[in-house]
Amino acid sequence: VVDLVRKAVPLALAPEDDPIKDELKRLLEQKEEIDVQAHKEVRRILWTGLGLAVGQVGLFFRLTFWEFSWDVMEPITYFSTSIIIVICYAYFLFTSRDPTYQDLMKRLFLSRQRKLFLNHNFDVGKLKALQNKCKTPLDASASI
Repeated sequence: VVDLVRKAVPLALAPEDDPIKDELKRLLEQKEEIDVQAHKEVRRILWTGLGLAVGQVGLFFRLTFWEFSWDVMEPITYFSTSIIIVICYAYFLFTSRDPTYQDLMKRLFLSRQRKLFLNHNFDVGKLKALQNKCKTPLDASASI
């Protein structure tokens, strides 16, 4: 009877020194570290993009008012903007998602997270299996 109850009841009711819970805790801590590192990398990429955009505006400003005139710079700015629109449209065609900053941030985060999982030899399948084994109805586990 005890074995049947243990199979029916999640491991949340198991003793505190259970090795499965310790393994799950260790994996969750490792995943949290990877998530923090992935988030830092994504923020660095986004700040670099902002820097490049500000640099482009500054360059165009300098070229328009000091080096050349608006007559020379107008086609350059037009085609630069057109190229950015084409890149966003190509992103939409390849990913079937809107080229929004939130979506780009999510995609970059997931990409960096997968790369870090591989670099750290992190077993996502093992984490999911342990989460399912230890899950209780009141437990809201982090999803991957």
